Amino acid sequence: MSSIFERNGRFLVRVRRQGYPTATKTFTRRSDAVSWGRRVEADMEAGRWQLATKRVPTLCEVIQEYRQVVAPRQKGALTYRYRFDELARLPFSSKPVNEVLPADVARWRDQQLHQHKPSTVARKLAMLSSIFSWAWRERGWVAGNVLSAVSKPRQGEGRARTLTSEEIDWLLQAALTSKAKWLHPALVVLMCSAMRRGELCSLRRQDIDFEAATAHLSDTKNGSARDVPLCPDALSAMRQLSAAAEAECRDLLVPIGPCGSMSTRFTVTVRRAQRMYKDVCLEQGQEPQDRFLSDLRLHDLRHHAVTAWTATGALSLAELMSISGHKSTRMLIRYTHLQAKSVAAKLASLPAQARRATTPNRPGVGPAACSPDPDECLDEQRRIAAT
Repeated sequence: MSSIFERNGRFLVRVRRQGYPTATKTFTRRSDAVSWGRRVEADMEAGRWQLATKRVPTLCEVIQEYRQVVAPRQKGALTYRYRFDELARLPFSSKPVNEVLPADVARWRDQQLHQHKPSTVARKLAMLSSIFSWAWRERGWVAGNVLSAVSKPRQGEGRARTLTSEEIDWLLQAALTSKAKWLHPALVVLMCSAMRRGELCSLRRQDIDFEAATAHLSDTKNGSARDVPLCPDALSAMRQLSAAAEAECRDLLVPIGPCGSMSTRFTVTVRRAQRMYKDVCLEQGQEPQDRFLSDLRLHDLRHHAVTAWTATGALSLAELMSISGHKSTRMLIRYTHLQAKSVAAKLASLPAQARRATTPNRPGVGPAACSPDPDECLDEQRRIAAT
């Protein structure tokens, strides 16, 4: 609705409507103010007001501004820079942002599902949704987030990939042959400490307390700093990284810029390990395993570390969370992938007394029913006779 205020002989008209920025203008005559206010209300009602008053940027322009203004403050902006380039090339990126329809996004989503996994498409939609929310709430270029009307693809189960002891041996052996001398100790740290890739890449020499066997992470995914306890193997690998960094006069333990290059090094190392493994199998006349080191990602080392420490049974839930950095048991469980056969073997190794404690006696079943206590039977007979 429009409101008119008189100030110093002039008339200020203000039009407010949900979904539109407030429109104001000053006139010398009240009749002109009333006429302009009614016209603006009619344009807003018909959806023409933004186009009539100012130029609305295209979606591509909005993405570029979001990338410059908002993205630098977000974690992973450097890693996902390619994702912004991809969104800027959307089929409808040349349209004014307020003319992008849910149908446009839905068609693009369906095309993406033919090429990528649902989880990948869901992440792209989430980033696009953040851009539209920013354009709506902080710039007023759109009347709402069009992604709210687009259904998200149903994602599958989370990854449950861990490594076998044989895969670990071959992977570390291949890492020793890499030109990047830091790769082998870095992989040992990730396998033992459950650190994230970005956390390890941000570590500096002064962040390691070798006497306390801890690594201080000041910048984590959830935004909370924490100290990571290091086992002897991880601590030894940290000493190698620290010594190499000191020799090269640098603070960072891992000498790379964008942490994405670590994933590239890891992928190359996995392929080298597969080749080494297959060559040895051929020399020994053995059939190589088809799934050996297949479908392996760098982040799977974090899953492996959490699962391995959980399988020991030596750590409490709070101690496991102090290693992984999870703030909820639900997230910790997502990273724990115990095999049923290993749990069954542990159950079989329990003392017989502990196994019997888990099986309560039922009336008519079990040793207690077959062999009653003679004293209890005598007491029961005396009670019956007395009555």
